[in-house]
Amino acid sequence: MNPQFRDSLFLTVILLGCLLVQAGRGQFLESVIPVGDTPLDVIWNSTSNKVYTSNSQSGSVTVIDGATNEVIRTVAVAEYPVSLCWNSLNNKVYVTCGDPDWLYVIDGVGDTVINRVRMRGWPCTMAYNSTMNKLYVLCSDDRIVRVYDGAGDTLLAEVWFGDLNVPNALLWHPVSNRVFCATAGDAEVDTVFVLDCTTDDIAERLPVGDQPCAMCWNPVNNLLYVDANGGIRVLTATGDSVVAIVAADACDMCFAPYPNKIYAVTSGRTYVIDCDSQAVSESLLYGGFAAVSDTVHGRVYGSIYYTNSLYVFDARTDTLIRAIPLGQYPDRMCWNRANSRVYITDAMDDAVYVIRDTTTGITEPAITLPGQSTLIVASPNPFARAVDIQCGTRLAPGAGVRVFSQAGRFVRRLVSDLTPPGHLATFAWDGKDQLGRRAPNGVYLAVVDGQAGVRTKLVKLD
Repeated sequence: MNPQFRDSLFLTVILLGCLLVQAGRGQFLESVIPVGDTPLDVIWNSTSNKVYTSNSQSGSVTVIDGATNEVIRTVAVAEYPVSLCWNSLNNKVYVTCGDPDWLYVIDGVGDTVINRVRMRGWPCTMAYNSTMNKLYVLCSDDRIVRVYDGAGDTLLAEVWFGDLNVPNALLWHPVSNRVFCATAGDAEVDTVFVLDCTTDDIAERLPVGDQPCAMCWNPVNNLLYVDANGGIRVLTATGDSVVAIVAADACDMCFAPYPNKIYAVTSGRTYVIDCDSQAVSESLLYGGFAAVSDTVHGRVYGSIYYTNSLYVFDARTDTLIRAIPLGQYPDRMCWNRANSRVYITDAMDDAVYVIRDTTTGITEPAITLPGQSTLIVASPNPFARAVDIQCGTRLAPGAGVRVFSQAGRFVRRLVSDLTPPGHLATFAWDGKDQLGRRAPNGVYLAVVDGQAGVRTKLVKLD
């Protein structure tokens, strides 16, 4: 059968069947997009509204228009592209390729390869630091994280964890400006290494239990959640201590601000963690291997391959809304906020499934940060055009306000004029990012650095 005809027939049959069943519902299968062989990772570029998949067996990256779901381009890279990462400041997409070891850099505007960096040691997972414009690349065979300049793609530092510690997960904590690296190997107790992003040195070594893997940052309480055998560890923002152990496990986790939860999905169950009490509030009999949060509609999506399904949860009531049948191996996901879509890779079908949510957006609940200072006032909040963030605490020289999205992406740094004695320091935000572009509607975290420590405030852009 002609491959183009086969793909078209496959797409038509799937769409007709699903649209008949799902017509009129809030979440439905909108499209099935054929991509390259065995797609492994998927990310959304919010600046260009594009979705990228890494096709491991065809040595390519597929670029999809986030508005139309049309394939824009297929970009050839080296063999076995694995992970993807987006540089929001320079609008670049990074691709790690394991055989041979390369880091490819794709222009987010023209979707062409603009650089490639020779590497070694099986580069895989990445984390991007938008505050300092640095890329952290985990190289598992070398037991190293390599640090690159985001503007010029040049090597800045190499951090080695020792022969017994195999790094397997990375996460950048935007408030503390530290990178957390979970390692598991032959060490007696597996460790999370914490890198100071200013110096790119190891600042902390924290034993957390066997096989730490999934990690998630909670912007409300500013804590980090790390799954390991024997429970999910709750770490401080600096990574110097474990403050709690939650009786749950996870293949993946995501934050849901309704009002302050972590959804932890695993093969046979989904745990809802109340992040005020650091305890499991719900244990749902539906599993998953990947999770994303839709904070516009109050949904959490969990994909699982052995039931070939996507589970849709109402994050306000912690209940299952529906299960949407997918292909043979639904796995990695990303959320397109601009078009209310979830994209799921299927490595067996060589396709990306697109779920659309057409329900009316909900009003996000008011969230109070534990220990939040009454000296920090945001007005008006929610806001449509501009918000004034006032802070009565004394500020360190050069201090200001950094604004982050709920996903931890750096959005804007605010500065204030000299404040007369007896007056509040005021920082104005016009709802735009560092490049002058309007930020998407949603809840943002304003971080105020003062001599009394780091203070935070949630503000909502409508």
